[in-house]
Amino acid sequence: MKVLWLAVLVLASHQAAGGQRPSDTVFIVPGSHLDLGFTGPISAVRQSRIRTIDQAIEAAAADPGFIWFEEGGWSVEQWLDQYHNEPARIAKLRALVTANRIGIGATLLSPHAAAFPVSLHLLTLHLDRIQRELGRRPVVAVINDVPAIPEAMVDVLAAAGIHYLLMGTNRVFSDPLPPTVTTAPFYWETAKGARVLVSIDPTGYSSALTQWLLPPDCIRFFDPEHFPATMSDDAILAAGAARQFAQRNTTQTLSLIQHALDNNGPGCAAHLDAAAKRWNTQRNVGKLVVATPETYFRHVEARSGKQLRVLHGEWGGDWDLLRASEPVWSWRLREAIRALRPDASRGLRMAAVAATDHNVGLGPRWQDGSSVDIARAHISEVSQLYRNVVIGSMGEAALTKLPAPIPAPTGAAWPAAWRQIVGDQKDAARVRAGHAFIYPFVDDTAPIAAVPVSVSADDRRLVVHTVIDRVALERKLGVRYQAVIEITINAPLRSLTIAPDSSASARAGSWLLGTPAQRIVAPEGVQITGSGFTIHAHGPLLLGWTLSADPRNPGRTRLQALAVVHAVEGTITSGQKLRLSFAEMYPGEPAMPAFDLEIIRER
Repeated sequence: MKVLWLAVLVLASHQAAGGQRPSDTVFIVPGSHLDLGFTGPISAVRQSRIRTIDQAIEAAAADPGFIWFEEGGWSVEQWLDQYHNEPARIAKLRALVTANRIGIGATLLSPHAAAFPVSLHLLTLHLDRIQRELGRRPVVAVINDVPAIPEAMVDVLAAAGIHYLLMGTNRVFSDPLPPTVTTAPFYWETAKGARVLVSIDPTGYSSALTQWLLPPDCIRFFDPEHFPATMSDDAILAAGAARQFAQRNTTQTLSLIQHALDNNGPGCAAHLDAAAKRWNTQRNVGKLVVATPETYFRHVEARSGKQLRVLHGEWGGDWDLLRASEPVWSWRLREAIRALRPDASRGLRMAAVAATDHNVGLGPRWQDGSSVDIARAHISEVSQLYRNVVIGSMGEAALTKLPAPIPAPTGAAWPAAWRQIVGDQKDAARVRAGHAFIYPFVDDTAPIAAVPVSVSADDRRLVVHTVIDRVALERKLGVRYQAVIEITINAPLRSLTIAPDSSASARAGSWLLGTPAQRIVAPEGVQITGSGFTIHAHGPLLLGWTLSADPRNPGRTRLQALAVVHAVEGTITSGQKLRLSFAEMYPGEPAMPAFDLEIIRER
């Protein structure tokens, strides 16, 4: 699983910690992170999530203290579709939802939001149905796993009447977030004036298990080596909850932690209420409350809403760069979502959202530990999902659609304006490819691939054209590589800024974390500003951008446009590598995509 359970669990101290003020309250949200295609093909995840909701209903009937939160509305949509002819079963869920014992997230899933900005308005597609059939409109959006989302998400949530946003990042692949956004809730206000109240757990969406060691019986089950059967509940509570209370920020008396793993069931959650009660009756160092996130956010606003900080700025979407593993399909999906008619069927719109999930993708992806058959089924299902969205929106002919070539400027002489910005024509652009995952794009030790590029310009436009043979690169570099189109800019890195063209906040230099993002996800293009010039770069198949210093010449900077990411190789259950041909790994994705990069000079 993506949460490295043992690695984080053994970090917990086995010694009781000191006290904290009795007024401190930590709300625990029991639930499950929705991961389409991670623990199995989408069809298997669908059935698993339906069973999970059934189990949550049964657990709630057996225990009045049981609480459950279904993070993604996609799961509830599937459940309602499955049981649409069973009104008695739906009535049971409705009673629990209206009583706020089972909560539902206000977004369908955690998306590759910056890679698919045209899809964001579809994320709240389920709200009316949930309110109509289950009696309570979701008010808390939960975006877990991904380490950043674009500011535009806040605009979309606020427009749908969503007031609260809860996030728990994945610390296995993501750098720690700064305390400015994790120590206390804050209002995130956009350039358009929309705002939501945000809470971000710095240790991720599984912190109730991995940091607080709750509930004790599940901790013993997951890690019997460090927490044997002979270790009492109180000893585990002292090692986890007591230690965490002692480390809490004394100025923040209300906090929220999540109790979730990837596509997990409610087995451990059924023991949380008893563990919280045991803690609350025996300790005087803070209170544990099992609840939905709505309960927490309403308490926060009632107690200190007017004193909460208001933060502004763009954030980003780092994980969205993985979509460069299938640049043509990602472009087709954006085109298909953009072309969706207002009267498009609900099924088509739901499929479009599913295609943008943060784990959905071709290639081996996260199929480590799967059998070959399951890995193949995953690829087949994702391929069919993409086909359904594209055909449903634009017709079957769009399955082979490619971006129209960007017209090359004509002119014999290399314009002086471009000579000043990017140097001579022969040195302006190149393709660099080498071993990398995501960070950095391609480092300075990577070879320069022998990929021809053409560069032409007039006074205002510069166009780079190249064709990248993905199969040839894999044969040369292996399965872990990525390729960038690299432009030389005659200016030191410190004098340049880069921002998504669509983000007014980023263009104005306003960033949520206080510093500009190192990697920009912007399929619509970016703005680069230097001393005396502003340029805009875009390409239909390019979604990732970064600026990096040229180590050989401090007066130059490299603009890297991410063209291709080769997804990680999968490992099957026998310990062998999943080795399929490119056509098998990426059905419908061209093996030799043509990339155009257009740079327009504003001044």
